[in-house]
Amino acid sequence: MNKKWIIVTLSSIFLFNVDVYANNIKSEQSYFKINKDNKQIINVEDIEILDINNNKIGNKNWSSAIILNNGNLLIGEYKPNKTYDYYEVNKQGEKTFIINSKYYIKDINNQTGNFITVKNENNKYYLGILDKEFNIIYDTIFEYKENAFKEYSEILKIKNGNYGVFTIEGQELISPIFDNIKKIDNNTFECIYKNKKYTLRNVNGIYINETAINSVDNWAKDSVEKAVKLGFVSQNLQLKLNSHITREEFCELIIKLYEEKTGFEISSDIKNPFIDTDNKYVIKAYRLGVVSGKTSNKFEPNSYITREESAVILNNLLKKMEYLTTNTLYSYKDEKNISSWAKDAVQGVSNTGIMKGDNNNNFNPKNNYKVVEAISTIMRLYELK
Repeated sequence: MNKKWIIVTLSSIFLFNVDVYANNIKSEQSYFKINKDNKQIINVEDIEILDINNNKIGNKNWSSAIILNNGNLLIGEYKPNKTYDYYEVNKQGEKTFIINSKYYIKDINNQTGNFITVKNENNKYYLGILDKEFNIIYDTIFEYKENAFKEYSEILKIKNGNYGVFTIEGQELISPIFDNIKKIDNNTFECIYKNKKYTLRNVNGIYINETAINSVDNWAKDSVEKAVKLGFVSQNLQLKLNSHITREEFCELIIKLYEEKTGFEISSDIKNPFIDTDNKYVIKAYRLGVVSGKTSNKFEPNSYITREESAVILNNLLKKMEYLTTNTLYSYKDEKNISSWAKDAVQGVSNTGIMKGDNNNNFNPKNNYKVVEAISTIMRLYELK
């Protein structure tokens, strides 16, 4: 049986180039020849697949042609219902139906074999990633950018207009929360948020917001930097270091600390008791038994947390982590202002030294807790022996 060469001819005008990694395959060893021109926009809607004798293989409205890592050809047929039938064509020209998908496959990552997908919504084009089995790694949420996800991370704009940075596998490097991002070098990005410029630098795989960290008071800077490098502080929270912390944000800090220090990951796969949040860190903290709602079914995730509320949660966490407190009794000048339900907890956190009063020996129980204060507190807990 004579082996067939498959030649793909492309015509007309379309928005995207088709990069099929033809240059990675030596022509004398390849069963595919792709006619393309990287310098012009190429149509991929009318692809004819021919054998060596110029006979058409099939009679389809082909939508894409991608060389797979196994050397076969992935071809897509555009359907009237705006979906795509995908086939894999082997070196003998035999076609095997793979899947019907709503995604247009734009490209393939030559390292992972993952597919880079494109979707048209209201004449705007968005990128996503599918794995080799067509499972969604990232849905089509990124504004189209040529060469995105191919070899290195790219700055991508998601549908809500924010910018973020993601790896080729879809891993988030910089959260899509910024108004603009500029790449300075392979480890540094300049990010704009609410008209302020921030420098984010890669330190052991974690991008830390150096500008934000440098803005905190000296007494807290070391703790904040350590917490960020440990992955306790999200990039969103790094932008709010000097602001008050919410109940939801506090749960994120304590659960990240607990899981890192104990090595035990808490499952959030339980029935959610709250109607006002589905945040996984809140659910985990509830399951661990260290937080409760403001009512039986409301957590009030966006409410600011007070110092005495924080003391109760942290004291519960100390017990879960089996830390013993001493019998030392702390007497604060404003002790009468501490709620009865919080008095034991305030004593517990004071005994361990993770929370203390101010320079005037006031605990300030009703004051809202700041992000930088909460981070400093959890780092004292983290460093407890």
